[in-house]
Amino acid sequence: MGTWICHLRIAEKLLEKIDGLDPQMFAIGNIAPDSGIPDENWRTFNPPKHITHFGNEDETWGIADLDFYRKYLAEVSPMDRERYSFLLGYFFHLITDNLWTVEIWRPHKEKYAEWLDRDADDFVRETKRDWYGLDFIYVRDEPHALFWQVFLHCTYETNYLDFMPIEAVQQRVAYIQQFYQQVDDWVQAAYLRPYTYLPQARMDQFVMDTTEKLIGVYKQLQVQIPDSRTILAVLDDKKAQP
Repeated sequence: MGTWICHLRIAEKLLEKIDGLDPQMFAIGNIAPDSGIPDENWRTFNPPKHITHFGNEDETWGIADLDFYRKYLAEVSPMDRERYSFLLGYFFHLITDNLWTVEIWRPHKEKYAEWLDRDADDFVRETKRDWYGLDFIYVRDEPHALFWQVFLHCTYETNYLDFMPIEAVQQRVAYIQQFYQQVDDWVQAAYLRPYTYLPQARMDQFVMDTTEKLIGVYKQLQVQIPDSRTILAVLDDKKAQP
């Protein structure tokens, strides 16, 4: 649910805090859940989102990130550097999307419920112009960002997922590499938007807060894997305890 550059911004901060990761594979992992091959309208994907994002019936946390962790990451040694980095990035993407839904997307839908009911397509289109406008501004203003220094040179040659064709990840990586190199009127217009629906300060705060939460998750899982489908439910329970 978070934007691709949002995921890469968080990945960049995590690489500063977690030793031993492979930057390229970690960056790809942070993008990989969005690798379903789209139809011509970008409305349905193969594999579908409930597969790539480990759909959860829980009303609060729609992604079962710990289901992924137990099956694909828990038994992987950090010494298997590329595999571990990719899968850890994938896991962090799932948690980030859960947080984005609860902290960004759901409050936005509630605030503009009348608009959403009246014209859902226009609602989504205008909302995402803010989201991706901020992405383009960040990429243009930060020439040393992970996107330029690492992700732009990434390749995915070994598949670590039995539910995702390697071609799907390869195509999505290539698409994102080209997408954010655009220089056209739409990109220039991004600098002129008022960002009513997602102010830059809110995006920046989300990146910072999510990074800290993910570091907390990383440390906790070194000690114990909770008996839950999402790590965030456990963190929320701990906060609620006196």
